Amino acid sequence: MSIGTALRQLHGKRGSHKGRSLQLQMVSMIDVVFLLLVFFLLTANFRSREGFLPAELPRRVTRAELAEIEPLELVIATLGNGQCQVSVAGEGGFVFRSSSDGGGFDQLREQLSQTLQAQRRYTEDPIKLMPLTQTRWDHVVKTYDVIRQLDLQNVIFAVAN
Repeated sequence: MSIGTALRQLHGKRGSHKGRSLQLQMVSMIDVVFLLLVFFLLTANFRSREGFLPAELPRRVTRAELAEIEPLELVIATLGNGQCQVSVAGEGGFVFRSSSDGGGFDQLREQLSQTLQAQRRYTEDPIKLMPLTQTRWDHVVKTYDVIRQLDLQNVIFAVAN
C-alpha cells in the first residue's frame, strides 16, 4: 500500500462524517462549575473583621461590685378572712394586711418605698415575689402592680413553701 492510497482511505473516512457536526459536551462542564461554586460558597467565611465591630473594653471592677445583689424577697399570703399579707422575708421589714375587700394597697406602696430607701436599693435591684401555695392570684397581681408603680424593673417570681 502506498502513501497515496493510505491518505485517500483516511480522507475518505473523514469525508464520511460530513453530515455530522462536531459538538462540545457542555453538560459535564456545567456540572463541574456548579460543584466548584457550591464548594466555595460552603467554605467561604462571611464574618466581618473584628476591627469593624464596635467593642468596649471592660473597666476595672472593684471587689464590692463583684458581689451579687441579694433580691428583696416579698412573701405574699392570703389569710383566712380574705386579707392579703405581704411581708419581707428574713430579718426585719414590714407586714402589710389589706382590707377584706382587697383595698389598701396604697399603704403597701408607701411601706415598700420606705423599705427600699432604708435598704438603699435602686430600681434595677431584683425583687423576688414569693406567693404561698394558697395565695389568691388577685393578691399577687395587685402586689406586682404596686411594684411596677414604684418603677422597679427586675421582678422575679418564685414559690414559697
